Amino acid sequence: MTDLFQSICVDNFFKEPYQILELEKKIKYNEIREISGSRSENIKNIDYNLFNYINKRIIQFIFPGLYSSFSSQNIEFKAETHFQKSDPDPNDGWVHFDHGWVTAIIYLTPEGTSGTSIWEPKKEFYIPAQSDKHNYFANKKNYSEIDKKLVHHGKIVNNSNYEKTIQYSGKFNRMICFDSLKFHAAEVLEKEKDRKIIISFIKCINTVLFPGRETFVNDNILKTTGKQYD
Repeated sequence: MTDLFQSICVDNFFKEPYQILELEKKIKYNEIREISGSRSENIKNIDYNLFNYINKRIIQFIFPGLYSSFSSQNIEFKAETHFQKSDPDPNDGWVHFDHGWVTAIIYLTPEGTSGTSIWEPKKEFYIPAQSDKHNYFANKKNYSEIDKKLVHHGKIVNNSNYEKTIQYSGKFNRMICFDSLKFHAAEVLEKEKDRKIIISFIKCINTVLFPGRETFVNDNILKTTGKQYD
């Protein structure tokens, strides 16, 4: 697959990161089937100004100098942006890709946490299915130790199809972003450790400036997974 957006790493993303942590304490989380952990609802519905600030700031790093004013109303985007926290689980850390244009992660654990790695497939057109992962994360409380070992074996097999090329540490207040079609994985969280992040899936950015990206996403996902993007 062709990357239309380069990988970026920026430290000190928020000027007052501890204010973000104070807001996070009030957030309601819901378990999800994508990771061993939980997410908030879209920050857009919690604090719209924060939602705009986060995503416009990310876009400024992707396209520096594109807009003459940071507060410009001409920055158009669609995004799903969430607080997220992970549980220590050896079955986490599956290599995968996301739907959309850009995936951004902001690490919010003050003492630092497990980071994120970027991978490349060893075979360009072979992308294994991951139904075991989703079933496990959605129902892991009902899994026996034997079943968990089988899931772990599935993760090892899945990740063996890729080669790790970049690894970012989870430094507090660091933001990384990369093309959503870039294969990546969360590094496995150690026992009794904490991993809090903000994750933003930017679905499109000013489509007037970047026509054709949605078609590109559709075509690539259809070729690699057989599933149409929606």
